[in-house]
Amino acid sequence: MAIMPMSYSPNTLQRRFEIIDEFEMGSSTYWIIYDRKTPFSAVVDAGPALIENDLRHRVIATLELIRVENFDGLSVRSFWQDAAALQVEGVVVQEIMQGFGLATRMYETLVVHQNITLMSDHHHYEGGKALWKHIAQKSRLLQVFVLDTNEGKFYPYDGTKIRYDGICIPESKIWSVHPDESLQGIILIAEAKEKASALSVPVI
Repeated sequence: MAIMPMSYSPNTLQRRFEIIDEFEMGSSTYWIIYDRKTPFSAVVDAGPALIENDLRHRVIATLELIRVENFDGLSVRSFWQDAAALQVEGVVVQEIMQGFGLATRMYETLVVHQNITLMSDHHHYEGGKALWKHIAQKSRLLQVFVLDTNEGKFYPYDGTKIRYDGICIPESKIWSVHPDESLQGIILIAEAKEKASALSVPVI
């Protein structure tokens, strides 16, 4: 289970992270920070607060990622020549900050501004399913596709590539619930809408 750090010192933030987005909610300003070496992203309060007699940037959301070169012999590079491919390993948002779209904003910032293709975890947890469905339905910047990593083909597996809108592909074709692992080879892919493949078929 992903554990969210409580805060970062200004020195640690400057040394380890890039600030890749800045936005306001209410009266506060927040940064999305990214450590491309790990890789790892987080949302932090841009204004450091005094915590235990030390100035620190409070962390309100984190996104743990892993680099993926191959899925059981399937070369990621054969699909995305011009983008880094990272798999989502865990997302944590402070309970009090849930419902403000912070996870979606991290996904969008990484994909659109850092030229990253994001992939879902092979393990289908309820929270992850809900987030991916929300992105597929609501995001104005991303498009979501369904990939069978065992076959190396996008749904509907006939050479086309249909955008998933959260409802157009049956749940039974995407998700398998533990202990059933029959669909663990199925993952979701988030790409920038402006860079989506010409093979994609828009949902009508």
